[in-house]
Amino acid sequence: NRGSWLDFEYDAKDLLYFRIDRKRKLPITTLLYAIGFNRKEILETFYEFKNYKFDKQKNLWEAKFNPQDYKRPIKLKNDLIDSSSNKKVLKKGSKINLVIAKKLFEQGLKNVSHGSDYFLGKYTKKDLKNPMDNEIFARSGSALNQENIDHILEYKIQDLEIADIDPINKGPYLVDTLNIDKNNTKEEAINDIYKVLRPGEPPSFDVAKDIF
Repeated sequence: NRGSWLDFEYDAKDLLYFRIDRKRKLPITTLLYAIGFNRKEILETFYEFKNYKFDKQKNLWEAKFNPQDYKRPIKLKNDLIDSSSNKKVLKKGSKINLVIAKKLFEQGLKNVSHGSDYFLGKYTKKDLKNPMDNEIFARSGSALNQENIDHILEYKIQDLEIADIDPINKGPYLVDTLNIDKNNTKEEAINDIYKVLRPGEPPSFDVAKDIF
């Protein structure tokens, strides 16, 4: 017995799946759960995160400016604003690359500011909660929508950790897959895999674990 075949594939929505012995596909994050990762570890292993702090006086979010973020040339989706002077360094739509970014850094650009709409579609590292009742309104790894941003401002949340994701350097494929995965634990994932490998048999975690 040479073991089982393990195949990987993307679907039309760029979600990542795996198949064992060409049976029914499952989200790749189910496999990660099954080998011992939890949600936090999946996010931290495959993504880097930036810290943003809210400046009450400016009503803007501040983050460190890192020239390495521009190793590949891009067009800015938002104005590049110097936090120290509150001046616009580059306009939205301007091209920026590593050379330009390094020059700006050498000229004193150390921190940049963003409006709250900057976070639309961005992925949060941690669960975001209502401080009054601790209810989660945005789960870790989820993409923020306008309602989430309204809650962030309403609940006066002043620190955010946001995944460093863009379609050029590191896409959202894995985190998007994580968000459609109905499994959340090692036991759930292994039982799900067992049901694919042994359809019709009642799942038992101990038995499933031994087979997996």
